[in-house]
Amino acid sequence: MLAIPGFVDPHTHIPFYGERSEEFALRAAGKSYVEILKSGGGIYSTVKKVRGVSIDALVIENTKYLEWMLKSGVTSLECKSGYGLDFKNELKQLRAIKKLSEKVPQTLISTFLGAHAVPPKGEKAYFTELIDMMKVIKSESLAEFVDVFCDEGAFSVESSFELLKLAKNMGFKIRAHAEELSSNGFASKAAELGAVSVDHIIKIKDEEISTLKKYGTIALLMPTTSFYLKTAYAPARKLIDNGVPVALGSDFNPGSNTFYSPLFVSHLAVNHLGMTPTEALTAQTLNAACVLGIENEVGTIETGKNADIVILDAPRLEYISYMPTNEIVKAVFKNGKLVTANE
Repeated sequence: MLAIPGFVDPHTHIPFYGERSEEFALRAAGKSYVEILKSGGGIYSTVKKVRGVSIDALVIENTKYLEWMLKSGVTSLECKSGYGLDFKNELKQLRAIKKLSEKVPQTLISTFLGAHAVPPKGEKAYFTELIDMMKVIKSESLAEFVDVFCDEGAFSVESSFELLKLAKNMGFKIRAHAEELSSNGFASKAAELGAVSVDHIIKIKDEEISTLKKYGTIALLMPTTSFYLKTAYAPARKLIDNGVPVALGSDFNPGSNTFYSPLFVSHLAVNHLGMTPTEALTAQTLNAACVLGIENEVGTIETGKNADIVILDAPRLEYISYMPTNEIVKAVFKNGKLVTANE
């Protein structure tokens, strides 16, 4: 068998509530993500469901998803808010993450994504509320990162830059959803500001790739979302060949991607992004740990780090992307303790 470091998923939208299978059918029939969003679906649909449940309900619902991920070998991951879009419910999500971290064996890293979509009150009015939220979040240590979704139908370049700048000055690490649906140059602006990662970047331009390299910003790619939405894939090969570190995540969420298995992510990375099996594994372990700031604890199997180890029924490394089924995961260890095993 093969022993590898526990997978690190640096981009998920846990915790959420409910499902959007009806939207999946609409999208499969030809409706675009933006069309569904503008008709009151998309993120807003999940926002309504999250607002209607308690913290305990969120914890119960998302414990299930975390257990699924553990069985697929994910021992550390990022969790985001972003389905509250108001003071009360954004903090509710972050407090749910804190409760989840006490309940599941995985290491959970928390991100505040209050700037996920613009609520009806408008971007300007909501911006003030986001600042007030960040003050409370910082005082209660509810999140390490602040993220923003800067794209078509989401937040403007100007507001996104100002929000991340304020967050950085408050002591948060910063990240950005950038250039997934349109090209607006925000990947470069976020890198210049000191973002640890820019995520998605399907439509990134060549000149921006140079900026990412200059500032050491990690390109975090989610091929599962491209697969789910039937859109283009991010230019992983070009990023790597130009010296930009690449990490891989699932983007697991109820609307634009319901795939969570790192094995399937690996398959897509090798088969569609042009990455080698070794590059894919590095992107899902050490590089992913670097995104979350836990690279000194996990991401490799070596003396001095936590013994987060996954045992695979695989004869060689290439088999991971070749046979991307959770059935090859035979045992998962967290901090040296066996936490799940498959017959």
